[in-house]
Amino acid sequence: MGGINRRNFIKNVAIGGAALGLGNAVFNKPSEVLASGQRDKEEIMRDELKPEIIASCHCKKVVLKLIKLHTRFTVCHCDACQLIHNGPWYGTTCSDIKIINGKEYVSEFPVEHGGLNKKCNLPRGWSVWHFCSNCGSRLYYSINDKILKNVNDRYNVSLGLIHNICGKDLLMENEDFFDVKPNYYSFHETKKFSSDDIINNYNKLINPSNSKGA
Repeated sequence: MGGINRRNFIKNVAIGGAALGLGNAVFNKPSEVLASGQRDKEEIMRDELKPEIIASCHCKKVVLKLIKLHTRFTVCHCDACQLIHNGPWYGTTCSDIKIINGKEYVSEFPVEHGGLNKKCNLPRGWSVWHFCSNCGSRLYYSINDKILKNVNDRYNVSLGLIHNICGKDLLMENEDFFDVKPNYYSFHETKKFSSDDIINNYNKLINPSNSKGA
């Protein structure tokens, strides 16, 4: 695992989006893409990083500094996200998070994927959900650095923290675990990755010798 660069990995595989905290992952051969005209325009306008953003939870007790925040985000439909967030998770990646105020209110929970849909089952501790213990605001997921060593995109941030700050720049990029998405909602056309896609690429990540060209 030491030789795997997170940036290269995120560009080539989608691993659990919201549930795993990897928000902006893209496959080499995406299943579906936006209409080229719309895509080209939006990519030019929104393909950027926000060097530094200050954001807070609903009750303002937790104040965070988000470093190198991506403006593209992923939606995850897995069963863990449906249960924890009462719907899909909307998240985008950043390289670092500094807690400016309210560290004592930031609670953690290692996410155990699976349950209702065993195809979503991934190791406990792969990602940790951080939330405000006072108001319950979802803050971010952090990635286990024993799996991914590079500091880039260590965190997947809730869009709820930033939509009033940089909402005009945000672009939905991917939908993960699309095959288990409930049928009572849908989004515009995006790249869509199934449970098998995500699990297979997770296995390639932890067992690179089993993947040709890895």
